[in-house]
Amino acid sequence: MLISLQETRGFTLILVPGLSQFSPSNMADISVVSGDICTKLGEGPTWDAATQKLFFVDALAYSVHVLDVETGKAKNYQLDGIVGCVVPRKRGGSVILACERTIRFLDLETGQQEIVATVDEDKPENHFNDGKCDPVGRFWVGTKGRETGAGILPPEQGSLFSLNGDRKLTKWIDKITISNGMTWSLDKKTFYYIDTVTSKIDAFDYDHEAGAISNRRTAVQIDPALGYPDGMTIDSEGMLWVAMYDGWKVVSFNPVSGAMLRKVDMPVAKVTSCCWGGPNLDELFVTCESLRLSPEEKKTQPLAGSVFRIKNLGTHGSPAKAFDG
Repeated sequence: MLISLQETRGFTLILVPGLSQFSPSNMADISVVSGDICTKLGEGPTWDAATQKLFFVDALAYSVHVLDVETGKAKNYQLDGIVGCVVPRKRGGSVILACERTIRFLDLETGQQEIVATVDEDKPENHFNDGKCDPVGRFWVGTKGRETGAGILPPEQGSLFSLNGDRKLTKWIDKITISNGMTWSLDKKTFYYIDTVTSKIDAFDYDHEAGAISNRRTAVQIDPALGYPDGMTIDSEGMLWVAMYDGWKVVSFNPVSGAMLRKVDMPVAKVTSCCWGGPNLDELFVTCESLRLSPEEKKTQPLAGSVFRIKNLGTHGSPAKAFDG
């Protein structure tokens, strides 16, 4: 894919040929907002409306980043293992995160960490992957097995957990291969969830008061030609936006009909996750990977590892929930 790069106020505007064929996304514009940060495996973007900052992780660099998307400046925190996701806490000045098999609090002023839960004691090679908070503020996060080779994963080793404000941990699903994107319907009655290797988005009945899920079924069957479904978010119309790993794109689906609605081409192949942010929550922030690229692929993807902002999509999201604990 050929791309045109233009420097604009210290950021890079990306003109992607072919975007115009996917109406109405032809008016979208994409820019790099991550400044000097180049992630090995960018993941878990979360917009904090209170601070107007973007939180995300570099899973394989063992780091958490708090980014000012207007200046490209970030505060960075180093951890001691693979970090899957990060979410601000309701009390402020602190976040909840998933690192290796532990759920931790991280004080953003002191850098002090507190381990609050450990999972998969019988599977020491497992580690956490994607996660976020539900409409009540419970932290949901899943695990996966560790790669035994390039792209080789032990099947069905992962599980999905939730942690509520009083630190009660519950396991909801097991036999997951790559626990990934998740979000909740606008009416708080449905939980959407991705196990990447299945090439589908599953739906569950969701009891937001009890924080329970049940009645698993397929909401969207994804054409493997689009790539592998990774991280996910939902817009103000209840449509799902999914990062397609090895697919060069973000794709929107209707979870009721299962239909694909829109595609936004990206200048990188390994698109990993996305979230809504910005003052009006109408900007889509997108993470990606740079590590598992050949030398030739790196030449054709000079922006791999960046965090992108997509504007003019004609829709918006809702504020991300902080952890209620």
